[in-house]
Amino acid sequence: MAQNVTEAIEEVSLIKQVIDRTQNDFSRIANFFIAIGAVNAGTYLLYAVMLRVITNMEQIPWPVWWVFWGRNYISTAGYVVLFLHYRRQMKNWNNRLSLGLIHIWGVLLIGGEVFRLFFRSTYFQEQNVLFFQKTLTFLFLVIGCIVMGFIIQDKVILWASFAVVLLYMLLAALGGAVSVADFHGNDMRVSFDAFLTAAVSSAGMILLGIELERKGER
Repeated sequence: MAQNVTEAIEEVSLIKQVIDRTQNDFSRIANFFIAIGAVNAGTYLLYAVMLRVITNMEQIPWPVWWVFWGRNYISTAGYVVLFLHYRRQMKNWNNRLSLGLIHIWGVLLIGGEVFRLFFRSTYFQEQNVLFFQKTLTFLFLVIGCIVMGFIIQDKVILWASFAVVLLYMLLAALGGAVSVADFHGNDMRVSFDAFLTAAVSSAGMILLGIELERKGER
C-alpha cells in the first residue's frame, strides 16, 4: 500500500513537471522568429529585384510602382498572419511563457510598422521621415531581443543585442553609405546602419530562432 502511494506521488510530480515544462517551453516559438526573418529577407529581396527592374525601364506602369512602394505592407501582412497563427498555437498548447513573448513581439513588430506608416503620412521633411523609419525599425527589434534575453535569461541573446547596438551607433556616427542604383538619373544610396538593420531583421531573426531551439533542447 505504502509503495503504491509513493509511486502515485512520483507520477503526479512527474506530470506536474511535464505540464510546467510545456507551459514554459519557449523553444516552441523558435519557428516564429525564423519565419519572421524569412519574411523580412523576402521583402528585401523583392526590393532589390524591383529596384533593378524599375531602373531598367523607361516607362514604369503603375502596378510595378505599387509593388515597389507597397513592399512594407506585404511584410506587415506577413507579421499579422504569423502572429495570429503562433498565438493560436501557444493558446492551444497552454504555453504561457511563449504566449507572453508572442504578445510582446506582436506589439513591437506590428506596432513598429504602424509607426513607420504614421511618419510616412505626416508632413515631416523627407530626411526626417527616413531617419525615424529606419531608427524605429532597429530600436523595436533590439528592444524585443533585450527583453527576451532578460526573460529567458539567455546571455548569448543579451550580449549579441548590446554588441549590435554599439555597432549601429558606430555606423550611424560615421554616416557612410553605398550607392545601390542609378534611379533614372538619381543616385540611390543606402547607409551602412540601414544595411545593419536589414541584417538584424532578417538573418538576426533566423539566428534568434535557432538559438531558442538550441536552448530548448538542452
